[in-house]
Amino acid sequence: MSSASETQMGNDKRASVLPTSTASGPGFLGPDYNPADEMSAPAQIGVKRGDSLESVVGAVKGVVYYTDMIGFGSSSTAFTNGMPGLKPLGVNYFLRTGATCSNGADMWEYVETIPNGSALGSNIQNAIADMGLPQLRGMAPGILEDAKAALDPSPILNAVAGSGYPQCRLMKLPVGDFDGRITNRDGKLLVDPNGLLKTRDGRFFQEQWIQDRIAPPVRRSGETDLAFFLRGKQVQLPYDEWNKQPKNYATNGCLKDPSQGGAQPIFCAKQNTVTQITLPDKSTVNAVGIDGFEDYMVRTSSVNRSESTKKLISLSVATIALMGLVAFWSVKKN
Repeated sequence: MSSASETQMGNDKRASVLPTSTASGPGFLGPDYNPADEMSAPAQIGVKRGDSLESVVGAVKGVVYYTDMIGFGSSSTAFTNGMPGLKPLGVNYFLRTGATCSNGADMWEYVETIPNGSALGSNIQNAIADMGLPQLRGMAPGILEDAKAALDPSPILNAVAGSGYPQCRLMKLPVGDFDGRITNRDGKLLVDPNGLLKTRDGRFFQEQWIQDRIAPPVRRSGETDLAFFLRGKQVQLPYDEWNKQPKNYATNGCLKDPSQGGAQPIFCAKQNTVTQITLPDKSTVNAVGIDGFEDYMVRTSSVNRSESTKKLISLSVATIALMGLVAFWSVKKN
């Protein structure tokens, strides 16, 4: 029996039943990113051993700092305002799936690991905002968000029941960590280098083809445009319909014939503005320079804290500080 007949499935003479290409990007296990490496050490935030009142206050500030890192990912009290490294941890990136869109372009998946504050649902999210507290974007809520995504059965059901022939949409989204960096502390690249776009302020984003969605019937309170889109049902086509659609795009997502017109990633039309960027590990990547940073995610504006909430937080911090002082002097006396 020939090798061709061995791979043939019934009367289907295609060598590969599904339209696939080589996957690329940070990998299905994610980028080389360790949240612990991105957190400031106690000494970096002023925590030190000693028997002075200053060292006790520094220790209390350290407790509040790491509480904010775990819970909020930003400052929740005056104790931690302006402290270094207080931010949501994680990386957002594009991953090439290996599937091919109906227009001929490679299909990508946008992966979000930076917490967005939706771990406990929109009701709790709105209640926390009404109290004047920041969103729950710390490490613990981030773990809950990842667990919710992992336990969502819809992607598996879609893969089993779907055709495997996707229809795609071009999306332009930020990549990198919360500060816009695309390397970890060791200088290793966290995102796929293909089609990187760099703004004047040093932030990066990419524009890739991802699987199109059918919009959900109801928009949740406080839901961003991106979250609303990604929550929709993925669009998959029957093979005959997928095959009939013109493959006007190359695998890199660019139009084969630009004169035909149509949407394509920015880097396709700006090849002459490509600049080479040297990463901390001395490797280089190419990026297209652009004027402004376009973020499709709606940023939630900060809410002014009410006086009652401020007093409650201040009282809580003062109580913690007093307990720390009592414990310190008790140990010193013994």
